[in-house]
Amino acid sequence: MKNRKYRTREQMFLLEGKTMVSEALHSKKPLIRVLVDETQREEYQVLYEQFSGLEWLEIDSRLFKAIADTETPQGIIAVAPIPSPDFEQLMGRNFSLILLDQIADPGNLGTIIRTAWALNIDGILLGDGCTDPFSPKAVRASMGGIFNIPVYTSVGRSKIEQLKLAGYQVMGTASDAGMTIFEKDYKKPTIIVIGSEARGISPEIKSCCDSFFAIPTNPEVDSLNAAVACAIIMMEVWKQRNSMLLY
Repeated sequence: MKNRKYRTREQMFLLEGKTMVSEALHSKKPLIRVLVDETQREEYQVLYEQFSGLEWLEIDSRLFKAIADTETPQGIIAVAPIPSPDFEQLMGRNFSLILLDQIADPGNLGTIIRTAWALNIDGILLGDGCTDPFSPKAVRASMGGIFNIPVYTSVGRSKIEQLKLAGYQVMGTASDAGMTIFEKDYKKPTIIVIGSEARGISPEIKSCCDSFFAIPTNPEVDSLNAAVACAIIMMEVWKQRNSMLLY
């Protein structure tokens, strides 16, 4: 399931490493089975005894390394079902959502998911041009976020228009926008669109935006990393939505 084709076909993805698998087990996340390198069985004996109701498979080291995505695997991998959150649950809610358009780097995507989880964003929307959020690198970078924040894939113009009809405002990022992130109101149902560093927001998604804002930066800096830009924006959203808690 390192290959996207097989993840899509089987609707499963891999969690790799002691920390991620242990957290998933202890927080009772849905897992299908756990694979352990036979040479490291003793290291995971306590986990096995705690969660013996789950299917555990000991496999040959060479096979384990072929399945693992990291260069130095830690001897444990879990197979989990790909979550399928209900898009209709977004309707009629005062949610803050991040729409990612053409984000190609899985590390950036995973970092954005983790940051969104940390700052109480209600969901991540992914356009068709985005990398797979369930790829091994994206899952590792999310550090458990992929289990804890809903990720909606294949969100194009028609779904954005549905959300707009349900009351969401759609804001896009643009370096030449006349307003900054600090001049916008995020207390209403809001979708914030982040485009790729190379191309920005695609024309199709840009046409859905009601307004645009910029992150004020040193003019000598060409652009911010997408994950960094997202973090700055999400912090401002969090601050506005939690303003009563700050005083």
